[in-house]
Amino acid sequence: MVEFVRPLMCPVMRKLIGMILRMSQHPGLQERGQLIDQLTELETEGIAKDVPWRTVEAIRATRLKLRVEGLMPRTPLPRGH
Repeated sequence: MVEFVRPLMCPVMRKLIGMILRMSQHPGLQERGQLIDQLTELETEGIAKDVPWRTVEAIRATRLKLRVEGLMPRTPLPRGH
């Protein structure tokens, strides 16, 4: 019988998941700015610790998503007729 062993999660990835969970609970603009700063620090930490590239890319993608969401208008744009 083959037993499945779940690999340990990278500590940096664990921090990223925790940040995303907190972000979903505090969606304010100031919190978003703080989170972007924290993600930048986490990326630096990940690179210094030589984490897998997928982890660094996940951090970058999350930060980019936050930046883009910050640029989007809060109300729908009026449609021209």
